[in-house]
Amino acid sequence: MSLLSISLLWFLCCLIITTTFIFKTSADLGTTSQRFFYFCDQNNERGNYTAKSNYARNLNTLLSTLTSNTRIDYGFYNSSHGENKDKVNAIGLCRGDIKPEECRGCLDQAKANITQLCPNRKEAIGWYQDEKCMLRYSDRTIFGLNETEPAYYMCNMNNATDADKFNGVVKNLSDKLRRKAAAGDSRRKYGAGTAVDDQSNKTVYGVVQCTPDLSEAECDSCLVESIKGLSSHYCNDKIGARMVRPSCYHRYETYSFLFYDPSTHHPSPSPSPSPSPSSPSPFPAPSSPKATPSPSSSLLPPSVPSAESPSSPPPSVPLSSPTPSFEGVKTSSTTVTTVPLLLLLMGSFLFVST
Repeated sequence: MSLLSISLLWFLCCLIITTTFIFKTSADLGTTSQRFFYFCDQNNERGNYTAKSNYARNLNTLLSTLTSNTRIDYGFYNSSHGENKDKVNAIGLCRGDIKPEECRGCLDQAKANITQLCPNRKEAIGWYQDEKCMLRYSDRTIFGLNETEPAYYMCNMNNATDADKFNGVVKNLSDKLRRKAAAGDSRRKYGAGTAVDDQSNKTVYGVVQCTPDLSEAECDSCLVESIKGLSSHYCNDKIGARMVRPSCYHRYETYSFLFYDPSTHHPSPSPSPSPSPSSPSPFPAPSSPKATPSPSSSLLPPSVPSAESPSSPPPSVPLSSPTPSFEGVKTSSTTVTTVPLLLLLMGSFLFVST
């Protein structure tokens, strides 16, 4: 075999390895142009279903009726449909500052997307439109369980001028909101508020939330881990960050990103639970745990400066707010960067040329 043939073979091998690397790391967390982040049971632990199976019919029925109960005006839906191995469980949660009609619209859009983006998967989870809402379903019980993974987080690219002072303001605000959210009831576990950093004269806006099926201790534990993770490991000294998990959510910014104050809207009393396991119910049921990797490294490159999600258009930020810039989404996957890959290909090309 000639030297040229060996060089060409080496170049093709590098190209294949590069392509495989990008595909594998990008497969864990998916994104769409509608700012929909989703995980399709990335380890395929729950398996698949077929298009004409009982599970498929139960899933379609469940998702089509999930938000049909208009008496639920506090942004939390949970329901089950089917029996035994064909039973499907689903949870829909809207951020506490989202109005009821907008909440249902967000979940309806998420329902339309998730089964197309995760075809035939028995388990999937997605966060839609700047985390306005979360939708998840599985063949296992997911109610009443503190689940912190799969997860992702985002960091503002800008550091605080006086990091120690700013971090203290964020921590005090986050802890205050955490206690408020954990003490919530079975309809809403949510806390939002502001604090002022005297050093920079900036207002810090914060929000925390848990799925209301968690106990006070479980909600507190989930948020403690999220707050500590952002401040100590992932986004320390940054002026904005968020941690997004199945059971809890934590975010702070130096601009207002909330839409309205839910305290001005009084949710209706919780409806009585239905005796039928296949009908909607706002109350939790026992569940079993699941473990997946923790978020640690960058998955996708950042989007345009005003966007908060990769490969997506700018988010819905109030016009009076400064334009945020973010480093991008971080998950459990390996860093995907184009520069080392291009250098590898260029080196291979030069080797071929010589």
